[in-house]
Amino acid sequence: MNITLEQARTLDAFAKGGTLQAAARQLRKAHSAVLYGLKQLEEQTGLELLDRSGYRTRLTPVGEEVLGHCRRLLTAERELYVACEVLASGWEPVLKMVFDVVVPLEPVLEGVRALEAAGARTRVELSVASLAGVEERFHATSAQLMVTVLPVRDAGLVIKGLPPLTGRLVARRGHPLVRGGGQPLTADQLAQHVLLTVQGSDGRLGLPTGRLEEQSAVHLPDFHAKKAAIVAGIGFGWMPDWLIRRELKSGLLRVLPLRQGSVHRFEPRLCSAGALGPAGRLLAAALKW
Repeated sequence: MNITLEQARTLDAFAKGGTLQAAARQLRKAHSAVLYGLKQLEEQTGLELLDRSGYRTRLTPVGEEVLGHCRRLLTAERELYVACEVLASGWEPVLKMVFDVVVPLEPVLEGVRALEAAGARTRVELSVASLAGVEERFHATSAQLMVTVLPVRDAGLVIKGLPPLTGRLVARRGHPLVRGGGQPLTADQLAQHVLLTVQGSDGRLGLPTGRLEEQSAVHLPDFHAKKAAIVAGIGFGWMPDWLIRRELKSGLLRVLPLRQGSVHRFEPRLCSAGALGPAGRLLAAALKW
């Protein structure tokens, strides 16, 4: 079987136009050339693609199925054409980046804006994951960039340290742990209440509440959901400062006085599978907070 792009284009034009004449006009070909192209496609596939029994020639159900495959071929052709144009311009065709939900989104978006301002032809694909899930998604999606706050397992990655982020152990005002009179809290006192964690929590993070994290019964998908749960008074937990500044200032959330320390320093790392192209370097340069 040797189906050509031209045959796929002819079937697509016939389906869009509804008639051989309309397909001929769209393709700027003679009526006979369109008819010949469709007949060739039927011979190549060994299938009856056209129903010629009625007043107007139509696609058979089998023809509709083959049309779907032909359109995927034409989409691949367009994508290849665009990719070649982008490569010729010097930009990467696609730039994939995975970052941890503890990282603020604004610097990432600044990087995207910088790419747009530079006239980059690169398609940027961003995705987020939580803690241990970041490196898993990085490899699963064959991404070029990753920002994680956990030590990296893959020793083959190029790693660059980013400015640290701080987080605090907080609860809503009125929570029993807040009403303790400001005395340093012990692990036993914390264990009597609901500790909220994010899915993918990992001991490598080095939180003072590490042992309690393993016993947590409430795992939330990200820090935005965790914040909502803490504000609702469901429990207590660690939150990045950038996400709770307003609530801390208003007093809605209170920092819990933990004996081991109520402030945690996250250490973000920018990781790549190898040398970055111009779009990757531009996006990486914007990661400042």
